[in-house]
Amino acid sequence: MARTHFSGPVYSANGFIGALTVPAGSFNTANAQTGITAGTTQTQAGATALTGQINNISTVTTAGDGVRLPTSVAGRIVWIINPTANSVQVYGASTDTINAVATGTGVAQAAGKTAAYVCAVAGAWYRLLSA
Repeated sequence: MARTHFSGPVYSANGFIGALTVPAGSFNTANAQTGITAGTTQTQAGATALTGQINNISTVTTAGDGVRLPTSVAGRIVWIINPTANSVQVYGASTDTINAVATGTGVAQAAGKTAAYVCAVAGAWYRLLSA
């Protein structure tokens, strides 16, 4: 059987599967989204869908306005930065939970906090929250 060799990162439908070589003196970058306005319905259905790996929220008009994580995939990490003056409600996609909290409820991320949402098992997000 012939072998195939790859010289760069290899991606599959489930994400990164190969080694990534970053040149000395440079940094690996992630997809960052800015200018995000949290949905004002204060529901999972009306929450703004996040599309970046790093998400910097710019507007939370009222405490409890929401954003929605992408579908959980084992190994996925999504960062949410909330530099606004109001708490944002973070929901999972579909039936995904966050720290075992039902997705329809979501979790509050206080003003001025940054959090990493980590998925080890599909269907479940776990949050690491800044001090």
